[in-house]
Amino acid sequence: MVIIVLRLINNLHAVLLDVETAFLYGKLEEEIYMEIPLGYKEVYADPGNEKVLVYKMAMYGLVQAARQWFKRLSDVLITLGYNPCESDPCLIYKIDSEGLCIILMYVDDNLIVGSRKAIDKATKEIKEVLSVKVSPVATEYLGCEINVAENYSCGWIGQSDLYKNLGKKFGNILKGQRVTETPSTAGFHFPQILPSYLCR
Repeated sequence: MVIIVLRLINNLHAVLLDVETAFLYGKLEEEIYMEIPLGYKEVYADPGNEKVLVYKMAMYGLVQAARQWFKRLSDVLITLGYNPCESDPCLIYKIDSEGLCIILMYVDDNLIVGSRKAIDKATKEIKEVLSVKVSPVATEYLGCEINVAENYSCGWIGQSDLYKNLGKKFGNILKGQRVTETPSTAGFHFPQILPSYLCR
């Protein structure tokens, strides 16, 4: 939500960056062995010999694959001049002559927010190191629908598909129940805290 507000205040663009086969980029810090898969024994193993394979890089199915991928992506971005956020390790940013560029990392799905030039520079630099697909319009991220007006006058984030699916699944159970505008403790009042610039 904070990033949406930053987009509105600073008229920032956003793209989605999807890393293909992300877990295969991770570098292992320990030795891991596996049995030779069926079908390969004729090639790699002598009859009666108990040979095994050693992993050189991370692979899907390893417990540490996600962690090693995150470390690899972080290292790549830090090498490119990005600064990790102290309060959130999944947020990394850079400010240079091209402008502000913020990258939100979530496994292989990354949201890049910034000036158009900064985003173009970031995607170009990342493509030189990793195999990625770039979606030029960020209208959905991690199951959330994102809408920002063309003139950046207002923005919205929500999960309308989730609400519809919950309604289909539990709608009959909730029929006849009391409806409240904001589910909360009885007597709780939610103050209006949205600043005026969000919907000017």
